[in-house]
Amino acid sequence: MEKLVPPAHAAAPPLFARLEADLRRVRRSMEDTTAVGPGRIGGPLDHYVKRPGRLFRPVLTLVSAYVFDTARSGTRSDRVVDAAAGMELLHLATLCHDDLCDRAATRRGHPTVNAAFGDDTALLTGDLLLACATSVFSRLGEHEMRVAGDTLKQICLGQMQEMADIGNLERTEDDYFSAVSGKTAALMATCARVGSALAGASAPAQETMASFGRSLGMAFQIWDDVLDIWAPPGITGKPSGQDIENGVFTLPVIHALREERPELSRLLRRRPYSAERHEETVRVLDRLGVRERAVETARGYITDALAGVRGLEPSVNAVSPLLEVARRLMPEIGHLLPETAGDDDPLHP
Repeated sequence: MEKLVPPAHAAAPPLFARLEADLRRVRRSMEDTTAVGPGRIGGPLDHYVKRPGRLFRPVLTLVSAYVFDTARSGTRSDRVVDAAAGMELLHLATLCHDDLCDRAATRRGHPTVNAAFGDDTALLTGDLLLACATSVFSRLGEHEMRVAGDTLKQICLGQMQEMADIGNLERTEDDYFSAVSGKTAALMATCARVGSALAGASAPAQETMASFGRSLGMAFQIWDDVLDIWAPPGITGKPSGQDIENGVFTLPVIHALREERPELSRLLRRRPYSAERHEETVRVLDRLGVRERAVETARGYITDALAGVRGLEPSVNAVSPLLEVARRLMPEIGHLLPETAGDDDPLHP
């Protein structure tokens, strides 16, 4: 079986050794929950479940539990693993629906379910993944079920807000941050909250962990939006400028429109939005320095995330494991993270 944690993590025991074992359990839980047999129904599900990404949401759930559960109790660990599996299934459901809404042909360099099996199958596959996630959370208890439901509501509202702003040259920073908070950051906040809660963290500590997850999610999405504009397809697994082509104007474009509206508006409005037109757009954005401003905004969220967990009770060593996991499993924002968690950390208060 392929390693779920990249090989580089072998140099950082015991945290990543524990993660490796628990992520295998998460994978088994996901596969058991989504098992519907071979054939046309199982194929679309396997498209996601048996081809996972970095499993960052399960990792965030697990590590948020580790920092509070030093006893590693068996029953508690089983519940955390199930919660981690539920978080990933919920995430996969949103990916399936996102690809359908965006009419995306590829994700991570592979065909999407809608491209491979058709729109109707993609819609039902997303629904089925959502049903599987709901089944997992219902086993955990009423509280976890309610938290998952509230999170799904935030995700949907964030995505709907983004869709409502498609093609809107008047989109504001507040509009953008509100959408990102729902569609991306809400689930990361819930991963950190539920993981810490299942490990016995106090209510204030759970809130701190949720804030950490939310800030990390905001930084991740901002940087992902930067990559969508500037990174080559070989990095992102999708065409450059896909957001702009779909009429989704993210933070760098919002900043640029405030300064260079006439020329940029002309480029953004004209269709088809070709590779040549995207190059023109990038030249305008580069001239205005908006990429650097977006990166600084993402770095600010990282600073907020780390400041919060440093305020946890002294017995909880949360910064080092959370920082290590974020750096190694989220290389997109690795350059935004401090090298150490000690006093020489440039982000240390």
